[in-house]
Amino acid sequence: MRDLRRVAARFERAKVLLIGDTILDIYTYGTALGLSAETPTIVAAKREVRHSLGGAALVCRNLLELGASVDFITLMGDDAESDYVRAFRAPKLELVMIAAAGRRTTVKHRFWVDGYKLFQLDTRDDVALPQEAVERVMSEVEKRLPSADRVILSDYRHGLFAPDLVDRLKTAVRAAGKPCFVDSQVSQNASNHTLYHGGNVICLNLKEARCIDRGFAPNGDPRGFAVLRRELGTERIVVKLGEDGAVLLDGDRVVAARARKVDVVDTTGAGDAFLAAFCLGGLDEPEASLALANAWAGLSVQIHGTVPPAKADLIAMLEQ
Repeated sequence: MRDLRRVAARFERAKVLLIGDTILDIYTYGTALGLSAETPTIVAAKREVRHSLGGAALVCRNLLELGASVDFITLMGDDAESDYVRAFRAPKLELVMIAAAGRRTTVKHRFWVDGYKLFQLDTRDDVALPQEAVERVMSEVEKRLPSADRVILSDYRHGLFAPDLVDRLKTAVRAAGKPCFVDSQVSQNASNHTLYHGGNVICLNLKEARCIDRGFAPNGDPRGFAVLRRELGTERIVVKLGEDGAVLLDGDRVVAARARKVDVVDTTGAGDAFLAAFCLGGLDEPEASLALANAWAGLSVQIHGTVPPAKADLIAMLEQ
């Protein structure tokens, strides 16, 4: 615990360059009234509507809550929903919004009735960025890389990370000598993790790992990572295992950390919480970073919706 407290105390000195897709999460909560007379459809009375910034913006909110300074480059639409992104403010945040004419902001609208997720309606515009927007992203990255001490690429597959941009980002980050942490979502898409081949710290969940290596089984043997290591071109691979914790390939060894037993309310955003804490912990003391990431993700699943935990709760946990 003393080591974890010491590593967590360094979070506030971190300066992160975060590039990724923002999602506007809308939660509509209701109470069931019965079935419709016309069709077998649940009729509910609307109780409450909440708006929250998710996707890479949730990674950003976790980083800020943990005390880091963040330069956040993100994609948005030119519609009314983008006002929620424009309103994102924090003392240690520099927000760079890349807007493309005619593009719609990514929105995920979830409908919950009496504690059950009944339906989700997405607004998505996943086409690749126009070249003008790509050049704007690279200009901002090159301007901000020198002052960052680590980089996160949070790819939610909503159009920001076209292959050409990924190649240019990898080249720029590698030339600057900054550690780069990558998290790319599979969700309804096929894996694109091989785009990030070449020395990055790749964070996967078990499903994503098995999209690359069907036979992957997490254990303490580095040889079990052989396919992932070859396909991803890196010696540092994190695999998140949910309630079973996480494992990290760190060169020629495997580090494992257990998850704390908690009452799970909602797993949405747990991976973003994990990514933020692991990145801030860094690579010098991977055991502590992995344990802190598990602890922070464990706090996040006890909250409904895309809301970061409170750092005070992490500190209290570490003092027990």
